[in-house]
Amino acid sequence: MDPTSPICHIIDGGLSTQLESQGVDLKSHPKLWTAGLLSSPSGRSQILLAHQNFVKAGADIILTSSYQASASLSSSFLKQSVDLALTCKGAQVYLSLGPYGATLSDGSEYTGIYPPTTTASSLKTFHLTRLTSLLSSEPSIKGLAFETIPSAFELNVILEILNEEPFKNYPAWITFSSPDGLRTCSGELFSDLLLDSILPNFSKATEPRYVGLNCVHPSCVVPFLDVVLKDYDEKVLKGVVVYPNNGGVWNSERRCWEDSDSVVGFCDEAVVWRDRIWEKGGEAFIGGCCSTDERTIRALKEKLK
Repeated sequence: MDPTSPICHIIDGGLSTQLESQGVDLKSHPKLWTAGLLSSPSGRSQILLAHQNFVKAGADIILTSSYQASASLSSSFLKQSVDLALTCKGAQVYLSLGPYGATLSDGSEYTGIYPPTTTASSLKTFHLTRLTSLLSSEPSIKGLAFETIPSAFELNVILEILNEEPFKNYPAWITFSSPDGLRTCSGELFSDLLLDSILPNFSKATEPRYVGLNCVHPSCVVPFLDVVLKDYDEKVLKGVVVYPNNGGVWNSERRCWEDSDSVVGFCDEAVVWRDRIWEKGGEAFIGGCCSTDERTIRALKEKLK
């Protein structure tokens, strides 16, 4: 490929959705969700199959099954999440690093409202302990994916970590949850966060840094791109990462997504996202989150490559 050609990386889809399409009942793991499968040989086999199906469908990047894992999970199980992903050939592996709220199983990754005892210090301990366990064997991962970050409070902790050894030596992205593409779930404007904290920190990085959205409605993406690409500097921000849900509404009682949009509509929108990012000279990272599976990734590959 011509090194000057624009780049579009296809990220995998929703691991939970793919596992359910394989017949796995995740309701038996309400707290750990997909990470709960790491505790049994049959569960690990299903995770590996999901990774393989995503790669066969055309994913360039797969995320480890560690999103809802906390540092309290056995270090051997955490390592399994990395080993399973690395077993798949043909794709780069990023560590999936969900927010603290994802381990509470109370939906706070979509509100940013954490227990009042949560401090910057305790958040940093949470992220550092998990990261250290995941990287303990110095795995051949490509980068770090901090996902569904709901607030400036947690963002600033992550930015601090990314300035430290050894984490500053990995490519990394930070993707947010958002109600509208303009602000975090806790209400901070992305325009302010970019100016005040994200870009000043990323300007000091020696490895590529990316920002984006995940686990949002697709309608949030264009407003977010309007903000991020307005004064885009490709020397500081190397690209934009978007992997939204396939529309729909989460039914918390049935624990499932309802009224999801069509795969075709999702992929048509993704072409617009890619082209907007390319216009500014950035790398595009596009995939799917909840209610997307290997079929979505296959269709994205056909549309975007």
